[in-house]
Amino acid sequence: MLCVRALVATFFAACLLALMIYPVPVSAAEDKPKPQVLFINVNVFDGKSDKLAEGMSVLVEGNLIKKIAKGDTEVRDDAKVIDGGGRTLMPGLMDAHVHLALVRRPGEILNDYDWMYVGALSNEQAEEMLMRGFTTVRDIGGPTVGLHRAIEEGYVVGPRLFSSGPYITQTSGHGDFRNYNDLHPGIYGQYSLMEMQGWLIMADGAPEVTRAVREALRYGAKQIKMMAGGGVSSPYDPLHTVQGGPEEFSAAVKAAEQWGTYVAVHAYTDEAVRQAVEAGVMCIEHGPFLTEDTMKLMAEKGVFLAPTARISLTSPEDVGLDPNSGTAAKLRQVNEGAANQLKWAKEYGVTLVFSTDQFGAPENFKEQSNEFLTLAEVFEPVEVLRMATSNVAALLDLSGELNPYREGTLGVIEDGAYADIILVEGDPTRDVTILSDYENKIDLIMKDGKIYKNTL
Repeated sequence: MLCVRALVATFFAACLLALMIYPVPVSAAEDKPKPQVLFINVNVFDGKSDKLAEGMSVLVEGNLIKKIAKGDTEVRDDAKVIDGGGRTLMPGLMDAHVHLALVRRPGEILNDYDWMYVGALSNEQAEEMLMRGFTTVRDIGGPTVGLHRAIEEGYVVGPRLFSSGPYITQTSGHGDFRNYNDLHPGIYGQYSLMEMQGWLIMADGAPEVTRAVREALRYGAKQIKMMAGGGVSSPYDPLHTVQGGPEEFSAAVKAAEQWGTYVAVHAYTDEAVRQAVEAGVMCIEHGPFLTEDTMKLMAEKGVFLAPTARISLTSPEDVGLDPNSGTAAKLRQVNEGAANQLKWAKEYGVTLVFSTDQFGAPENFKEQSNEFLTLAEVFEPVEVLRMATSNVAALLDLSGELNPYREGTLGVIEDGAYADIILVEGDPTRDVTILSDYENKIDLIMKDGKIYKNTL
C-alpha cells in the first residue's frame, strides 16, 4: 500500500513539474483580440454635459468604450467602422421604474393566466424595451430575477436588468393583491398564488419586515422595494393611507444596508414619504402629493425621486379605464396632486430619474418613450437627458456590490464605460422629444458592445 501511495505521489509531482516547465498553451479564442467598432463623424452627448462634443470618434473594444477623440483615431484593420453622418451618439436610455412581469393587470395574472404564458410575454416586452433604446432598466417589483439571468446568459434579448424581486407589503397594503375572499397567510397559513410565484412578501412589524428583506435578497434582489402607502391599481388600499411605520422602514433599511444596498418605496402621501425618508430610504417612487417642505428634506438627504410623471398626469379616460370605477377615481386624485410635483422638484434640486411605470396591455408598454413628451413640458432637454442616463446610473450605483455590472460605468460616454450606445438622428439636447419617435429617430442601438439595431 505504501508503494502505491509513493507511486501516486511521484506521478502527481511529475505532472506538476511538467506544467511548470511546459505550461498549457492559451487557447486561440483567449489569444484573439477583442472586436473593435469605431464610430466616426458623431456629435457626443456624454450623459452629463450641457452641450454636444462635435465631430468626434468613439472607439469600442469588446464591451467597453476604449477611446473618445476629436476627429479620426487609429484602429486595427479588422475594425468595423460606422459613419454616424453627424448624428448624436449618446448613452443608451435608462428607465428606473418598470415592471416587466406585469404584462397584464394583477387581477388578470392572478385569475386568468398561466405563469409560463406570463413569462413568455415578459420576454417579448424585454426585447421591445431594448429596441426602444433602453439598454438598462430597474425592475421595481415582480418575479424578474430569472428574466435577468436569462438575458445575461443570452437566452432572451433585453436590457440590463436590476431586479427588486418580490416587493414587500403590509397586510391590506398596495402590494396585497389577494382576491377578497383569500385567507391571510400569517393567520390561516394559506398563501396566495402571487406570493408563491414570487411577486410579493407580506410582512407586518419590524421582525417580519427584516425577514422579508433578507428573503428578497436571498432570492436575488439588487435593491428592495417596499410599499409605504395606497396605490391606484390595488383594490383595498385608499390613496390616503400610510402603510408601514418608522420601525418597519428602519428595519428594512438596516437589513438592506447589511447587504450594501438600499430601499425604495412606493408612496403617494406626504406623511408616508417623510417617515420613509427619515428612516433612511433612498428613493421615492411616485410621490404626487408631496409638499414643498418634504421636497426640501429629500434634497437635503440626497434622496432620489422617480416621479412616473406621464402616468401620474394622464386622465383615466386616456388610459381606457371605466370612468365610474374606483381605479379611475384614484387616478383623478393623482392627476390633481401631481400638478406641482415636477416644478417643486426642479426648484429645490431633488435628483429626478426617468421612470415610467407602464404595465398591463402591450399598448401600455409602448407608451414608455412618451415620458419624454411629459418631462419636456417642465425641464430643459439636457436635464431630461441626464434623468434618462447618468441620474439613473447614480441611483443604480447605490446597489453597491450587488450591482452585477461593475466591469465598466453605466449611463455615460467615457473611456472605460460600457458600450451601451444609441445613435440619434437630430440633436436631443435641443429637442428631447425626438426620442419618443424611437422607430424613426434612433438609428442604432448597441448594448454591451453588440449591435441590436442598425439602419444606417
